[in-house]
Formats: sequence, structure tokens, C-alpha cells
Amino acid sequence: MDNEDKKFSQYLVIFVDILGSQNKTDFEEMYHINKIFHEEFEKNQNKDMEHTVYFRKIYTFSDCAYIFYKFKDEISNERKNLSKLFTVALCNCEPIFLRFLKEKIIFRGGISYGDAYVDSHRSMFFGNAVNQAYKLESKIAIHPRIVIDSCVANEVIENIEEVKYKMLATNPEYVPFVGMGIMPPMPETGDGIVEMDLDGEFIFNYLHFPENEMICPDIYLSGQDFIQELIQYCYEQIDKNKQYHVIDKYFYLLRFAQAKLDGLLE
Repeated sequence: MDNEDKKFSQYLVIFVDILGSQNKTDFEEMYHINKIFHEEFEKNQNKDMEHTVYFRKIYTFSDCAYIFYKFKDEISNERKNLSKLFTVALCNCEPIFLRFLKEKIIFRGGISYGDAYVDSHRSMFFGNAVNQAYKLESKIAIHPRIVIDSCVANEVIENIEEVKYKMLATNPEYVPFVGMGIMPPMPETGDGIVEMDLDGEFIFNYLHFPENEMICPDIYLSGQDFIQELIQYCYEQIDKNKQYHVIDKYFYLLRFAQAKLDGLLE
């Protein structure tokens, strides 16, 4: 993943910050947060095949993490499909966020694409995409959400529509639904992983797998049970806390989770 010729390369950059952790001083608690980042990242990385076209790398510090995705240098331009790379990266990262939610750890983040320099030997990274991902998290996200740069979101949406079209064209099971405007859940396409929030910002739907009734490894809950558990936790935190900025975060998460549950129950 290193830029051996010492210049910027094009990276997808995902920045994640754990909320409410500034008051966490316990070693075990902070170690556990960093361990989750690395454990879930490594589980997914271990599935990479020899023909995988991209590199990925994670850096954690304190209660934050930067995750980088980049095409391997030896990959030909014909095999470099940004839309697929972005979609795969988001789907790969979702287990990290589900694990945090399962353990009642709340987060927010930003996702960008562009110039970055990464030197894994020195744990050094910088560049416009790094800055933009941080800006989206710190200035735009505000709530427990992961804001996605529009250039990334549009590529993901385009890839999902293309894959869905191919599936419908090759699988007769889906054909009758097209004329009715009804689409059966197809989580394998990444469908629904990018959404537009009420303020017009594109966001990562980190409840995408549970919404499609998929059981995430190490969670052992159905999508419905997982989301109901999260909703109950939000109510508990709203009743427990007095500070508006804390309650506001849980109100947002409650609204987000409730919308997903309503979708499952329709």
C-alpha cells in the first residue's frame, strides 16, 4: 500500500470517531475499543484472495480509526472499477460498526476519496482525502452517523443499480417484480447501504445487514432483534442522561433504528 515513489495516490478514506469516549480513562475500555477495530478489520482481511485487486490498511489512535482502501499498483486500469471498490469497502466495514452497536458503543464518521499518502512502515499518512474524511466527521456528521462524500455515494449507488439490473436480467425469479416497481431484498448487491439523510447528506446505512435479515457473525441475533435491542438501549440512555447534546445523539440513533425496524415490519 505504500507510495514508494513518494507521491499522492488515490485512496478511499474512512474516518471513525467513538462518541463519549473523552471521559473514558480506563485502560481496559480503551484497549477494547481499539481491539474491536483491529479484530473485525482482520477477520475481513483474512478473506482476501490472491486475485483481490485492492489493498486495505487500518490505523487506530486513542478512540479513532482511519481505514484506507486503494487499488494494487500492478492492477491494470481495465480492472479498476471505483464503483465496485467503494461498495466492497463499505460492505467490508459494516461488521465493525455492527460490533460496536452490539456492545453499545456509539460512533460517527466521514468517508472521502482522493489524494493521500500512506507509509505503513512509519505509520504515516496525510493528504486531502484524509482531511476531508475528518472534516465530514467533525463538522458535518454531528450525530451518530457516517457522512459520505457525494462522489463516493454516487459511485456506490451506480454500482448497486448496475448489479441489480444484471441480476434481474439473468435471474427469472426477479423478472415479475420489475413492472410492479417492487424489488425483493438483495443484500448481496449492497442495496441500501447508502442513504440520503433528512438534511440532504449521504450517509452510510450501518444497519444495512440487519435490515435485510442477515445474521452477522459473532452477533447471533436476527436483524429485527438486533435493532429492537438497539432501540431499547436508546430509550434507556435518553431517560438516564440530562445533557441535551448527549440526549440529542440518542434521539438521532433512535429515529434511525426505528426507521429500519419499521422497514422490516412492513
